[in-house]
Order: sequence, then C-alpha cells, then structure tokens
Amino acid sequence: MVNTGTRKLLRVGELSRRTGVSTSAINYYVREGLLPQPLKTAPNMAYYDPGYVDILNSIRVLQREKGLSLSEIKELLKQDEFSWPEGFPPEDFTGSSGTASGSERALDRRKHIMSVAARVFSEKGYYATTISDLATAAGIAKGTIYWYFTNKRAIMLALLDNIAVEITSTFGEIMIEAPDGLESILRCIEPALELLERHGPIYLMYFLEIGSTDSVIQERYHQIYQVVHQGTKVAVIRGMEKGVIRELNPDIAAYAVMGLVERVSEIGGLGDKNAPAKEKAVEVKEIVRRALEAGTGRG
Repeated sequence: MVNTGTRKLLRVGELSRRTGVSTSAINYYVREGLLPQPLKTAPNMAYYDPGYVDILNSIRVLQREKGLSLSEIKELLKQDEFSWPEGFPPEDFTGSSGTASGSERALDRRKHIMSVAARVFSEKGYYATTISDLATAAGIAKGTIYWYFTNKRAIMLALLDNIAVEITSTFGEIMIEAPDGLESILRCIEPALELLERHGPIYLMYFLEIGSTDSVIQERYHQIYQVVHQGTKVAVIRGMEKGVIRELNPDIAAYAVMGLVERVSEIGGLGDKNAPAKEKAVEVKEIVRRALEAGTGRG
C-alpha cells in the first residue's frame, strides 16, 4: 500500500487478498468498465481506493444472490439502473484534507438509505413500500440500493440492529454508574421514553403490520426485547439484594416496568400526545418508585 496524503491506497494484490477476487478478474473488470479506473502512476502501476472493496463485494452479491451475469451488471450500469457508491473519480485520490474515503462515503450512503426507509416505511407502511419508493425518496438510482441491501427486509433488520446498539450503549452505561438497582431503573426511564419517541413509527409498524407476518423480523425484535427485559430484571434483583426494592418476582416486575414505559410513550396507546418525554418521565418515575421501593408496597 502507499499513503497519498491522508489516504492509504491498495495495490491490486492487496485488493485481491481483501476481496478474494483474483488480480486478473480485477483487471478484467476495469477494462470492461465494471470498475472505475484506478489511479495510475506508471503504465504498470495502479492504486485502488479502499472503497473498491465495497464495489467488488457488491459485484459478488449481484452475481451470487441476484443471479446476474457480468454482462447484465455492465448493461445495468450503462442504463443507470445501478451506480457505484458515490463513484471514485480521479480527484478523490489526491489525498486532499477532508476528502472522505470510498468506504466512508459508502457508510454515509447506507445510513442515508436507512434514514429515508424509516420515514417512508412509517408513512406508507412496510409492505406497501417498494424499493423504487425508497430510491425516489433517497434521490438515488433504484438499483443503487442493492449495493447496500439485498432486499427490503435487510433494511428493516439493519434499522432494528441500530436500535439494539443504541439501547445497549444508552442503558448499559446508566446501569453501571447507578448506585443500586432501583436507581438504575429510574435513571433509564427518561432515555427509554425518548428512544421510544424517536423510533416510535418502527415500533408501531412492528406491532400493527410486520410482527405477525415475518418470522425473521419477529425474531430480531424479540432479541431486542429480551435484552431490555434481562437488563431490567438484573436491576430488580440487584435492588432486592441491596434492600431498596421489595421482594418481587423479578421477571414480572421487569415486564411491568417495561409495559408501563411503553404505554406512557403512547405507542399505540392513549393520553396527551403533546406531553414531552421529560414530563412523562417525572410521573413514570414516581409510579415505579412507589411500586418497587422497599417499605412502600405490600409484600
């Protein structure tokens, strides 16, 4: 590899090792226009942006999972049905400060598609939304979405994965820093309401449309739910051990707390829809404290 300014570029051998595509195949793809031209510093010396890894992997996906031949992929490129992730024009190889790498641009494009998909799914419904709808809303060619996601379900699963990461990072830190189990539960209530408000359309869509019809998405959602339940249950047990939470069935107590937060978040529920999360959190915290705190409830 060489370093051009802020970027490390790959020789064809390194690109081959990273992707499993032979050097002769890579050179063939370039000649046939399936790959953008690399940076050439001499007749037999070429360097490739790391984003070429994304492109080669995409070609393999289109071949293996979509059943497309190289000639079909090339034809689709000519017809603008597919496009490279932001492309890699020669000026991108200058190493100028602030220029994003191909991989970074691909990640940004993937995030953009997911953000648009969350909005369009919530407006039209998951099953009524087509890939064409998503491409139009995202302002990209229809086929470009397939560089990043194999189908609509893959986008929904990616959205759920992002929610799972957000849950883990948000509540994990709170659970660790709180002095006891009761306090950790109380501290999680406002962030939980904010999270449900932020991802409410996806949450509601699962219950009203997808949850009973797609077993793969159903399983992913259950995994998220179980993570939240397990964390809440551990907090209840920790609180009972320290004497700040009265003796309860920790499984039931965890589900009760989660159910209360969900209902107050008004996802499919009743109430004042204009109440901010902070205001709701004050009331929910008081209810949860009275329900769980040692010495305040009936054993």
